[in-house]
Amino acid sequence: MRIVSWNCAMGYAKKRWLVEALQPDVAVLPEVSQKHIAETDAPFNAWIGSNPHKGLGVIGFTDRSYVLHDAGRLLPWHIPFTVDGVNIVALWAHVRDKDLKYVRVTHEVVDRHADFLSSAPSLLIGDFNSNTIWDREHPGRNHSLLVDKLHGLGLRSVHHRTEGIAHGVEITKTYYHTKKLHFGHHIDYAFLRGASATLEIGRHEDWLQFSDHMPLILDIEPLQRASVYAAPALESPHA
Repeated sequence: MRIVSWNCAMGYAKKRWLVEALQPDVAVLPEVSQKHIAETDAPFNAWIGSNPHKGLGVIGFTDRSYVLHDAGRLLPWHIPFTVDGVNIVALWAHVRDKDLKYVRVTHEVVDRHADFLSSAPSLLIGDFNSNTIWDREHPGRNHSLLVDKLHGLGLRSVHHRTEGIAHGVEITKTYYHTKKLHFGHHIDYAFLRGASATLEIGRHEDWLQFSDHMPLILDIEPLQRASVYAAPALESPHA
C-alpha cells in the first residue's frame, strides 16, 4: 500500500496531477481546501479545518476498505482512519492558541489516540512542524519527548530507522522556508509500527517549484490481518 503525504501549499486543483502521478492508494494533504477534497470522485475522502480554504484532507484513491474514526475535540488538525486494517492518523500540526501549537498539538493528538496507535499495524504521518532542534522552545512537550512517547507505543520514524540517524541531525530536508535551500528543515514524518516499509522523500529539484514541502512517499509491505480497533461513535470532522 502506497501512502503519500504532501503539504501542497494550497492550490491542490492545479497540483492534483502531481499527486496522482505518484500512484498513491492514500494521499494525506495538509493545506488543502474543503472544496477540492469534497469534489473528488475517489472512493474515500475526509477533511477537517476551521478555514474552508486551508485545512487537512485525506483522499483514498483505490478500492480498499476505509473507516473514518472520531477525532474527538478538535485539534489543528488530524484525521484518524483505517485502511485495510492499518490504523492511520493523518496530521497537520499548527497553532490553536499561544500555549497549544505545533509539537504540543501533536502530543495531544498522540495522547488522545494512544490506544488506536498502539494497535498494530499503525501509522502517524504528515506535517509535524517540529524537530529536535527546537526542543528548547517547547519545554516539557518537545519533539524529543514526542519521539520517546511514540517509541513507547511501538512507532518508529521510517526515515530515521532506515538511515540509522538520530532526530535533529537529518541531512535530507522536507521543508524549505520561503523556498530557500539554506533554510531547509526536516519536519514531515512517517512513524510506523507493526509493518515494514520503504520511504522516499521528494527531491527539491523536482518539487520546490510547486511547494515549500517535499512529499513523503511511503510503501508499506503486505500485512497480516490487524486486530480490530473499537472506535468511538463518529462525529462530523468539520469545524
